[in-house]
Amino acid sequence: MTLAAQQFARVIIAMQPYVEDIVFVGGWVHTLYLAEVNDGGAVQTEDIDVTLPHELLKGDRATLLDLASKAGFERDPISDMDDVAPWMVYRNADGFTIPIDFLTEGDPRRPVEIVGQPGLLAQGYSGQQMLLESARWLEVGSALHPSLEPAQRIRVPTLGAYVMQKAMSSAMRGPRGKAAKDLVYVFEILRHPRLGPQVSSEIQLLRQRYPREFKAFVGALGDALGSTVTLRDIAEQLIEAGRSYGVIDGIVASVYGRFSRLLAEVA
Repeated sequence: MTLAAQQFARVIIAMQPYVEDIVFVGGWVHTLYLAEVNDGGAVQTEDIDVTLPHELLKGDRATLLDLASKAGFERDPISDMDDVAPWMVYRNADGFTIPIDFLTEGDPRRPVEIVGQPGLLAQGYSGQQMLLESARWLEVGSALHPSLEPAQRIRVPTLGAYVMQKAMSSAMRGPRGKAAKDLVYVFEILRHPRLGPQVSSEIQLLRQRYPREFKAFVGALGDALGSTVTLRDIAEQLIEAGRSYGVIDGIVASVYGRFSRLLAEVA
């Protein structure tokens, strides 16, 4: 079991008081979806991402920031500046770091105050409300980490919403590597024989309810198809993770084909 899995398990356990209010997003979702269909070789991530509504009253619960601290995350001093979203990181004795990010609907990377959570400014990102409203329950147990015994239930986005937002996210990224990794997650889901067909049917339903997000998704995936650099970045990450084999041009063609097919199916 990796240190990243251990920390993710600690967050799942710590955040149980808010389990009905929050949605786990990011790279861990694609890992959990693939594990659910017995594909355990997903491209891995360390980052832990949680999306929140704009109002999340504390009530008699500890705050999310306190629960993150309980799970071993420390607030980075730079986030003590005014109007900066808190950046919390777990660090082990060897200097290995794992961040936890709180996200919410808003302008990309602009901090948004979460009403009812003192001191918590979440990072704004487009498509987060869609993820909150299009979520399902998922049981996570000891297959991820022994500490998850008994298993815990969390909310994650539906496949269609996850793929739409991941494509949107790739277009908002600065670093090339992170932009490509978002699309690696999309590709791994699309090529799975059980998950892939489910994505297109769900997106066809979501496009009616979320026309703005659907337009952004189509634009982002279309931009990726038009960028040789992006397609090669995706292929290189798949090769590096041992998730695709063969010549890079063949993998690029496979990525291009999957993305093109999805756009044709949801048009």
